[in-house]
Amino acid sequence: MKEKKISVSSNTALSILMLVLVAVLLLFSVFLVRVKLLENTQNLGMALAKSYAVEEEMHLDSFRQIIILAAQYVDEIDSDAGNGSEVQSWLQDYFSKLTVMLGENMVDPYAVIDGEIVAANPWDGDAAYDYRSTDWYQDALAAGGEVVFSDVYQDAITGEPVFTISKALARSGDVLAMDVYIHSQGLHNTTQTLPGNSSYYLCDTNGTLLYTVTRWQTDEKTLQMYADYLMEGIRDGSLFAYDTSITDMEGVERGVYYSTMSNGWTVIMTIPIRTILMGDRNMVVNLLAGVAVLLFAVLTAMVIRDLQQNKRIKKAGNTIRILSDSFYAVYRVNFREGTYEAIKMSRDLESQMPRTGGYDFLLATVKQVVESGTYQEFELSFSLESIRQRVSEHIADYGGDYRRRFGEIYKWVNIRTLYDEKLAPDEVILCFRDVDIEKRQQLQHTIILQEALEAAKKSTKAKSDFFSSMSHDMRTPLNAIIGFSQLAQNSQGDCCKMWDYMQKIEFSGKQLLALINDILELSKMEAGKNALNNKRFNLKQYVEESAGIFRTQAEHQGKHFSVELDIHNEEVVGDEFKIGQILNNLLSNSLKYSNPGADIRLEVRQFDFQRHSKYQIVVEDTGIGMSKSFLEHLFDPYARETCFTSAVTVGTGLGMPIVKSLVQQMSGEISVESTLGKGSKFTVTLPLEAVSGEEDAQEKKEEQSSPFQLAGRKILLAEDNELNMEIATEILSMNDVEVLQAVNGAEAVRIFQAAAPYSIDAILMDMQMPEMDGCQAARAIRALDKPDAATVPIIAVTANAFAEDIAKTTEAGMNGHISKPIDVSLLYQALEKCMKHE
Repeated sequence: MKEKKISVSSNTALSILMLVLVAVLLLFSVFLVRVKLLENTQNLGMALAKSYAVEEEMHLDSFRQIIILAAQYVDEIDSDAGNGSEVQSWLQDYFSKLTVMLGENMVDPYAVIDGEIVAANPWDGDAAYDYRSTDWYQDALAAGGEVVFSDVYQDAITGEPVFTISKALARSGDVLAMDVYIHSQGLHNTTQTLPGNSSYYLCDTNGTLLYTVTRWQTDEKTLQMYADYLMEGIRDGSLFAYDTSITDMEGVERGVYYSTMSNGWTVIMTIPIRTILMGDRNMVVNLLAGVAVLLFAVLTAMVIRDLQQNKRIKKAGNTIRILSDSFYAVYRVNFREGTYEAIKMSRDLESQMPRTGGYDFLLATVKQVVESGTYQEFELSFSLESIRQRVSEHIADYGGDYRRRFGEIYKWVNIRTLYDEKLAPDEVILCFRDVDIEKRQQLQHTIILQEALEAAKKSTKAKSDFFSSMSHDMRTPLNAIIGFSQLAQNSQGDCCKMWDYMQKIEFSGKQLLALINDILELSKMEAGKNALNNKRFNLKQYVEESAGIFRTQAEHQGKHFSVELDIHNEEVVGDEFKIGQILNNLLSNSLKYSNPGADIRLEVRQFDFQRHSKYQIVVEDTGIGMSKSFLEHLFDPYARETCFTSAVTVGTGLGMPIVKSLVQQMSGEISVESTLGKGSKFTVTLPLEAVSGEEDAQEKKEEQSSPFQLAGRKILLAEDNELNMEIATEILSMNDVEVLQAVNGAEAVRIFQAAAPYSIDAILMDMQMPEMDGCQAARAIRALDKPDAATVPIIAVTANAFAEDIAKTTEAGMNGHISKPIDVSLLYQALEKCMKHE
């Protein structure tokens, strides 16, 4: 009895053990099934997301073809002397056809013709629309005839998100464009095939939600926050694993699958995990655990069958892992037996060869489409002997690119032999992939790099020539300064010679200063630091003052100089300094490159154009002119034409590049007409805001007040350079001014603090000084507890003469700014302006 109990107990224990083992096996099987479902769903989801992304790109490419075709028709209308109304009529007809083909509210075509907006569907305000500042217009002109896609933005008329496709037309400045409404249902028809309870999101490169298909009825802000959460997980890779999931706004666990398009947009699809794991049907798995003992035999058979299926699936999976969907033909080649098996065949060869056969027949068939000049090398590289040799050398991946015929055209394809000794010791995978687009882009990129290298070489040579010329041009006035200084020292008894030498020293110094200013100005422009400083000023008065300097110079050179002004709005808002630079460069060039007896004419005219009037500056001369070949390089920074004249000209060749840069910075235009030996004509058109109204009566009264006098004034001069101190002190002393000298900023603060209130009439402050620079000293003086600390005029005297330097002095509390070397007349003007308004 005891033995029987022991036997029963053993059987029970064995049964319990078997039940436990079955339960463990069942749970483990459920886990494996879950993992496999998730893995397969990830592969399927990623593939489906990729197919949606490809479909989206096909839509974009169809729009590209539509606008290319439309551009051809518009160019034909333009070339046949068509006008804007003809283009608009054609666009309206074209738009109606697009609407029939694509659907309502999907696209809106329009064009820029002769500087005006021509639209199939005109909208209010298109005449005033500033299309020149838009990205789609500027990018189209810069693309050189290629179709460009803008970023998605909100349409100013409809408020809907759109992106613009544009292409430059044959005539300069004309552009054809088409707005595409991203929310249009017809643009995303593939989303109708989404799996049940799935959601679809389309985001741009910045993660902005462009289009969505979801069951939730919520606002766009909430959806955007949800899309941002998805994009963050995609970017950091946290959503890449097969078993990764997220919780949606309803608390449902979802899998995330995505694909990135070639333009940077991202397609995202989410599927509920419950749907993936068969939902409530998991109860079947739970029931299987309860009847595991009864179905043990069946389970064993199923396990054996699954093992066999897994073996076949593993073999197929190994093949799939080696290959990718991008190959148009795939063959398994048994290099031991010399046979092949077609896994995937090229469509043009399906009728010519069976799916299995001898490898020699495969090579002979491929020979018919391989480019004739390549086949011998192809046959040598992929013969059975070559494959066996690579296998013996353990070369797992081998191949290259060649040209293959598809119908009547040749394309670049890539061929590879892939070998894995563990998975298939007697076989290699022979696969073919279409790489025509990538190859052409690679070849184009190579050409671009070669052109860039040549351009860099030319630029380097041009800069080398420029610096060589610049060195000579700078040495010429410098040698004159040194030479005439020595002559002046040796002719102390002859006042006439001394005066002549000093005039030549001054002239050479001004030449050297002009050279340095040109070089610094171009350097700032290339660094992008030459900002506009717009303010109100009298254009007519400024032009007359600028022209007065050149009128005297023209008289000395025996040339006739005339000025014609047709301005009815004299007060404008603009950058006075930069307009002066344009005038100075153009007029100085006309004087420099003309012979005695030449006529030089300056004309300024005003044209009304909405709020901003256009002011046209024309500088025309009968000088030596320029050759047609040099006109193409007139605005190059490192180019100068070699010319032969009776006078020696000095310059860097930077004047015209500076002029063009300044004109473009002010949204203007410049054109030039020139004939060698006859003269040149420069026309600059600038949009400036005209200011209406009369000048303030009080300002006129102040202008008519008694003349300004420096005599008897006391000025504090802060300067750390002994020579500059001596020069400035002498200039002021010649006008009976009492000068208080300070060798640094800290000493200037101490002297002013110790002086009696209102005893110092003005302060001339150098910027770069030890202990305390000019700006620091100015702030310290303004902060003093003295009644005149806040009002005493402080004028900056520095070699830093650019707009940002002037802004720094203004922020530090200074009242004026003059640059070194000191121009005596400008110094007197600055002192008069500041001290009159104390």
